[in-house]
Amino acid sequence: MPHFSTVCSAYKQRGAVAVEFSIAFIIFFLIFYGLVGYSIPFLLSATYQELATEALRDAIHSPDTRAPTPEQLALHQQRVLQTMRNSWLPQAWTRTCTGYDGFLKTGAVWSVCVRHDNPESIMPPFSIFGWKVPQLPSEIRGEAKIRLYNHSGA
Repeated sequence: MPHFSTVCSAYKQRGAVAVEFSIAFIIFFLIFYGLVGYSIPFLLSATYQELATEALRDAIHSPDTRAPTPEQLALHQQRVLQTMRNSWLPQAWTRTCTGYDGFLKTGAVWSVCVRHDNPESIMPPFSIFGWKVPQLPSEIRGEAKIRLYNHSGA
């Protein structure tokens, strides 16, 4: 027969497990959210860089890159836009960079730039004890450049 003090002591300990679980759950949730919160910006950064590279590769896939006519430039822009549409990113997440007419910039150096100007809309951070988790950059950007010809003409 159990002693009365042992039964009374076990009855008093009944809520301790729930309190310990809630504290451990909060800690594990913060660690998990931090891992996910920091891996998504890295994934998006790699995606934007790959998308810019692929779009530039598609743009220069024709032989008319030395002195393209306006119609050919429009065709290059369309190829870049089609590459953007074919990616897994929603169109709302792909913005042009400053200094670019569309996504493609031509000349001696051709470049494609794509960015997202508000990463916090993708992965909203939260603040705990004055810390903002995750701390995201002001923009996520991918840019690819290629020099097609020398300026000297040689």
